Amino acid sequence: MNIPLPGATIDSSTATKAIVERFFTHYQRHEFPAMHALLDPNVSFSDLAFARITGADVRAMWQWYCVSTGTRPKPVDVRSIKVEDSTGNRVRAKYEVDYTLKGGHHVRYVIQSKFELRDAKIVSQVDTPTISNFQFARMVLGFPKCLLALTPFFRPIVRWGMKRKLKKFRASPGSASQTSQGGSH
Repeated sequence: MNIPLPGATIDSSTATKAIVERFFTHYQRHEFPAMHALLDPNVSFSDLAFARITGADVRAMWQWYCVSTGTRPKPVDVRSIKVEDSTGNRVRAKYEVDYTLKGGHHVRYVIQSKFELRDAKIVSQVDTPTISNFQFARMVLGFPKCLLALTPFFRPIVRWGMKRKLKKFRASPGSASQTSQGGSH
């Protein structure tokens, strides 16, 4: 790593890119406290599962993905990371996740991620899977339940279920919400 000389300036896009790379490195290692340190207190996140969550819910979500749970025996595995470009305070990246659900359903797909940073902290992250809702549902639910993905009810049902699961996780002993790292709902 190159350390700048005192008084030297760092290209802001290089600095923001480095923050996102550190975030993903900590995710690969399941180091959620280090991930939390890179997040703005009011960070927002959205993806297929969460329409928009903020602050303590985002930190709890990352912790949840970094630990084993009743429905996912092992933490989410981040198989690859590629920071594609960085412009000022915005960074685009791709990462691949891999996990197995309790029922034996194996889930593996690539996610396009857009970050916005301010004051060396991640303030926004928007994730978009590179697969269709149907392909995702087939991995997670199997056939014939995956046919639900072909209806307009799929996203609302997924988001309702994930919100409920995140709330349950936040209430569990040892979650960031139950320690000083957490926050209010």
